[in-house]
Amino acid sequence: MITHFKCMPNCGYCCAISPVTVFPHEMIILSKLAEELNVNDLTFRPGYVIADIKNGVRIALSYLMQLNDKGICPFLEPSDKTCKVHSLYKPLTCRSFPYLPRVIRYVIDPELKLVDFTVEFVVSTLCPVIKNNYTQEDLEMMIGNIKIAVKVMPKEVAAAKEAIKVRKTYAETLTALWRTGYVELRGNEGNNTNWPIVNAFEYIRQFIPHITLDNFVPNISQVMRRIDA
Repeated sequence: MITHFKCMPNCGYCCAISPVTVFPHEMIILSKLAEELNVNDLTFRPGYVIADIKNGVRIALSYLMQLNDKGICPFLEPSDKTCKVHSLYKPLTCRSFPYLPRVIRYVIDPELKLVDFTVEFVVSTLCPVIKNNYTQEDLEMMIGNIKIAVKVMPKEVAAAKEAIKVRKTYAETLTALWRTGYVELRGNEGNNTNWPIVNAFEYIRQFIPHITLDNFVPNISQVMRRIDA
């Protein structure tokens, strides 16, 4: 039986490995939290980008939250390695670590007017708990059998599944906008580097204004109001 996964207290190692991939709506949430928590070194760079050749923009479907000049996540408290947004809103990538996408392949099909994707997962050996307590056979079993992965790291796999659901929401919404004629999408081959980059969540709301952050993160508005109080 493979040992149940549990994070090592006050580790913070995963908060200093690399920039963190976040969704467009997560960028907005984290920016608001940073403002309220006086986190002044939060920066993002666009991740995966597709082009809307009808409107002359590039749409960012993900962002990379950069490490600060100390080489750590801006929300990591250096003194005790705790996360400042853990109980407020923790990005899905952070919640799913070390069960992460190894490869994400997007399909932008002009003929079908379809945005789709596939995901392959991996259990990261950069995590000290994984590196020191699991064999390669254990990792292969978890990757090869989702039921085993769920038993070993239920919270992390649940977060990974939620990320797939969110990614699917973006893909399906953009597909719907494409098929109704609001946008005309292309993959990397259609990108014009002179076009501005827009946040996918904010861009979708230009066409479907009733979509809010709560559609992606239930009750997040309550969290924001609690911070403001």
